[in-house]
Amino acid sequence: MLLVILAILSSTGILICFKSFEKFKIEILPAIVINYITAGFLGYILSDDSISLQHLFEQEWLGFSLLIGILFIIVFFIIGKSAQKAGITITSLASKMSFIIPIMFSILYFKESVNSIMLIGFTMAIVSIILAVYKPSNQSTKVKHVWLPISLFLGAGLVDTLVKYSQETFLTEGGSLLFSLVLFTIAAVAGMISLYIKNKSLIELIKPKTVIGGSLLGIFNFGSLYYLIASLNSSGFNSSIVFSMVNIGIVALSLIFGLFLYKEKISKLNYLGIILAFIAMIILAQ
Repeated sequence: MLLVILAILSSTGILICFKSFEKFKIEILPAIVINYITAGFLGYILSDDSISLQHLFEQEWLGFSLLIGILFIIVFFIIGKSAQKAGITITSLASKMSFIIPIMFSILYFKESVNSIMLIGFTMAIVSIILAVYKPSNQSTKVKHVWLPISLFLGAGLVDTLVKYSQETFLTEGGSLLFSLVLFTIAAVAGMISLYIKNKSLIELIKPKTVIGGSLLGIFNFGSLYYLIASLNSSGFNSSIVFSMVNIGIVALSLIFGLFLYKEKISKLNYLGIILAFIAMIILAQ
C-alpha cells in the first residue's frame, strides 16, 4: 500500500507544480523539457545497470520506451489544445477517466480476476472521478473539437497500457530505472525538437525559475513512474486495482490541496466525489 501512496503523492506533486507555474509565470514547454532532463538524470544516477549503447540495444523493451517517451509529449500537447478548445472540465474528465483503458487491458489480456466487490469499487471509482472533477461551465464543446478530449482519453490510456505491458513483460525482474531513463531521455529530446519547431529560444531553458520549477517537476515525474511500476510489481494488488487507486487518489488529493493551498472553490458534488473516492479506495484495498 505504501508504494501506491507514494505513486499518488508523486503524481499529485506534478499537478501542484503545474499550478505553481501559472503563479510564478513559468513557461510550460521549457519547464517540461527541464523536467524530462531531470527525470532522465535521476534514472541515470540511480540505475545500477550498464548504460552502454550495446546494452541498451539488447533490451527487449527499448521500442516500448521510445514509443512511450514520444507519446508523453504528444499527450501533453493534446491536453493543452483540448483545454483551450474543448474546455477544462471535459479535458480533466477525459484525462482522469483514461485509467479505464489499462484496467480493461489487464483484465482481458492478462486475465486478471474480477469479483463483485472489485466491480463495486471500480464503479464507485468512476463515479467519484466524474463528481470530483465536475465544474459547471457556460462553455459548450463544439462538435468539431470533440476529437480532442477523445484523443486525450485514448492517448493517456495508451501510455498507461504500454507501461503496464512493459512492466508485466520485461520489468518484473528489474531494469525499471534503466527503462525510465530511456523513456525520459526520449521525451526530453522530443521536447527540444518541439521548442525548435515553435521557434522558442533555448535561453528559456536556463532561466533560474524555469530550471527550479522544471527540476521539481522532474523529481515528481520520475517518482510517479518509478512508484507506479514498483506498485504494479510489488504492492500485492492486481494492476487494475493499482490504476484505480492511483487515479482516484490523485483526484481526491488534488482537490484537497486545491482547497487548502490555492483556496479553490469546491462544490458539494466535488466533496461527495472526494468521499466516494476514499470509500472506493478502501473497498479496492480489501
